[in-house]
Amino acid sequence: MKMRTNHKKKLPITIILIFLVLLSACGSNSSSISNNVQPPDEEVDARPENPLSIVKQSSAKNNGSGKTIYLTFDDGPSSATPDILDALKLFDAKATFFMLEPKMKESPDLVKRIVDEGHAVALHGVTHNKHRFYLSEQTALDEMDQAQHTLKEITGISSDLIRTPYGSIPYLTDSYRKVLDDNGYKLWDWNVDSSDWSSSNAEFIESTISQINRLEKGDVTPIVLMHDVSETAAHLINLLTYLQKEGFVTKTLDSSLEPYNFNCYDRCKRVSIES
Repeated sequence: MKMRTNHKKKLPITIILIFLVLLSACGSNSSSISNNVQPPDEEVDARPENPLSIVKQSSAKNNGSGKTIYLTFDDGPSSATPDILDALKLFDAKATFFMLEPKMKESPDLVKRIVDEGHAVALHGVTHNKHRFYLSEQTALDEMDQAQHTLKEITGISSDLIRTPYGSIPYLTDSYRKVLDDNGYKLWDWNVDSSDWSSSNAEFIESTISQINRLEKGDVTPIVLMHDVSETAAHLINLLTYLQKEGFVTKTLDSSLEPYNFNCYDRCKRVSIES
């Protein structure tokens, strides 16, 4: 009887030992599996601590098989323009700069650098004041002509690409459009608004990427509005990294393209600039 009792006591101990061995083996396998799992791609939602590290890792150049996108910058040149140009150069990216005449006079070397680095130059008028620019058809034309004259003085080249202050809607009525068109200017709006001018962080990059993806899914070429401001310069690398990863090719606007304009509906026939 005693022998039988000892056997019964040893049996649970043996079972426990076998269970512990099996549990240890499972834990080892689980650890091995988890080590093979790849982390998900991180979203571009903030400026990296060292932006240049991303650039160095992303050394691939754009090629002709990519998806076209047009990056445009308004209101420059400014103190932020050198950093914007540096970022574009690191990614071999091209852009179109809609420049204000007084800013061109203040920074002629930056205007020349924009041209020398293969970007497109375009006109944004003089005052960026709706009460002055849209005072009459002639004032709108005069501002573009003045900007054209200064651009040619600085670079020796002209541009027929224009963007009016705040875009063509609602202030640019049909009569204004006709005068500008009759004088050879090609008006460009945008279909992606980054709202970078109103942002104090990198959130505008996430919104911009979302808009780009929505257009790309609909087979529409994105035309991105940005500005020569410090926040754009600080976070532009995030956008360029994403575009390169997704196979987008940045191109410049030119006279051979059909300009993109906002839909007028009835807004191009009547407007008040009193507000």
